[in-house]
Amino acid sequence: MFMSPETSQQPIWSHFQSEGAANVFRASHPRHAAILRKIGRLAGSRAPAVLNIGIGDGNLEKKARDLGWQICSLDPDPQAVGRLCDQGIAAQAGFVETIPFPNSHFDFIVASEVLEHLTDDQRKAALEEIKRKLKPAGYLIGTVPYREDLELNMTVCPKCRHVFHRWGHTTAFDLARLREELAPHFREISCRHTAFVEFKGRTLAGKCKSLMRLILARFGAAIAMPTILFVARNS
Repeated sequence: MFMSPETSQQPIWSHFQSEGAANVFRASHPRHAAILRKIGRLAGSRAPAVLNIGIGDGNLEKKARDLGWQICSLDPDPQAVGRLCDQGIAAQAGFVETIPFPNSHFDFIVASEVLEHLTDDQRKAALEEIKRKLKPAGYLIGTVPYREDLELNMTVCPKCRHVFHRWGHTTAFDLARLREELAPHFREISCRHTAFVEFKGRTLAGKCKSLMRLILARFGAAIAMPTILFVARNS
């Protein structure tokens, strides 16, 4: 989704981001809420300028707008960009390797479930570009799957027999690898594995399940499908 105009994953993500299929992103809302809370704590009383990489269903952008923040979005899908613009949110079509916004413009850039889609060279270019677009001492905040077994999500097209990862992932991360890739570009790097769960509105049994998943994820247990939450500060 975030790589280049020729990527074979582009039609898949354009489908998922269409109005008829947007509910597939409902599970990402607790993750968005955690990221917004993190930005709020770091920003304090000021209204930060934030760029989100990847629109999804636009939930993060709408919540940030409701908080009074200066929110922009970048996504390769022109239709998703158009829908967000129609709702009064600044959005641009483009790719993370060449972000079409001014340098030193954002207090925060969010790259949640993005870096795992990129090849090694694309990820290096993307991190360099993100660094340029952040203000001095600005923050990159994001998530990646923790120790994903890429083989488990490989599939094959029944028509052309092309084998691909169903979500377009190219790279699996643990804490050490992620820190190693962020270190040449950023400082004050924090990485931890966790899970993003909901408690509000759930039954007692549901809340217990959410709590157990959160505890297991904090220990990196694969059964909880843990995610790495990272924060890195621009130098």
